[in-house]
Amino acid sequence: MQKIRVFINGFGRIGRSALRVMLDDDAFEIVGINDVFPVSEFKYLMQYDSIYKELPHRVSLENEILHVGRHTIRLFCQADPSSLDLSSLHVDVLLQCSGLFLTRQANVPYLEQGVKKVIFSAPPHDDTPSFIMGFNEETYGNEAIISNSSCSANAIAPVLKIIEERYGIHDACISMVHSYTGEQNLLDGKTVTNELRRARSATQNILPLSSSATATLGRFFPRLEGRLYTKSIRVPVQATTLYDFTLHVHHTVKCEELTALFSEKARGRLRNIIATDDTCKVSSDFVKNRHSATIDLPLTEVLGGNCIKLTAWQDNEFGYASQLVAMAKRVFEKEMQR
Repeated sequence: MQKIRVFINGFGRIGRSALRVMLDDDAFEIVGINDVFPVSEFKYLMQYDSIYKELPHRVSLENEILHVGRHTIRLFCQADPSSLDLSSLHVDVLLQCSGLFLTRQANVPYLEQGVKKVIFSAPPHDDTPSFIMGFNEETYGNEAIISNSSCSANAIAPVLKIIEERYGIHDACISMVHSYTGEQNLLDGKTVTNELRRARSATQNILPLSSSATATLGRFFPRLEGRLYTKSIRVPVQATTLYDFTLHVHHTVKCEELTALFSEKARGRLRNIIATDDTCKVSSDFVKNRHSATIDLPLTEVLGGNCIKLTAWQDNEFGYASQLVAMAKRVFEKEMQR
């Protein structure tokens, strides 16, 4: 079977998580990584991780070549995409994990170097089409440059789709109880944003913050414009997010019917995307969970027949990276069908 040759641009939390996911899948050949720090740090950050622990693969560095298990990976340290020379690597899919270059035009230099497909690991800053596993990946039309949207959209969109198709959604409020991220302050200090709470320590506080998920989800649910609200509540944990849904629906629903619906979806086509759990787990139990969302069945409630309360869990790094890798498979398969 032809392997999917992948290049990772941006070796932060998502880029490294995606590499870990691909190391466990023989469908992939990781051929290169680019970021703007010394090559010795590529090896160190790949081998050791405070959340995901030491990599269970042999890792060695020889000049600018990183050997990880069976993979021989060329390392680049270029800030400008046009400065890379990728033509000899025959890249099938480039994972744009830098958090930068989030427009179609900014990624054209990769295509000019022979890269077949580019996938952003963040929402685009232009009209680049966005796809989410379990929501609209079946509509992918072999576009060369796409977005995998955000971690929160990957968790929320498939869940809302299940409810919308069965009961119809009138409005939705979603709170994301989210682990802190690298963009936050470890200690109190200045913030370059207009939210004063972002000046406070991520490791010592619960921080209610605005969320870009409302606008991002609006791309997928235009019918809910003005009736969809999200809020991010950052808490002092290193990994995982809890999603608290309050949904008003058009058709009457019973709680047992709702839990049966999610259990059915989790056993069927969405089994690698949506999961259910009834064992009263907590956030640390979902570290390295690969699903976009795991519905906590005991916390599911229906009030008055039309108000649904749902709770879902996600490892916002590893779970999202797993779906990003699944999307890479999807675009490669489509390319092979041409």
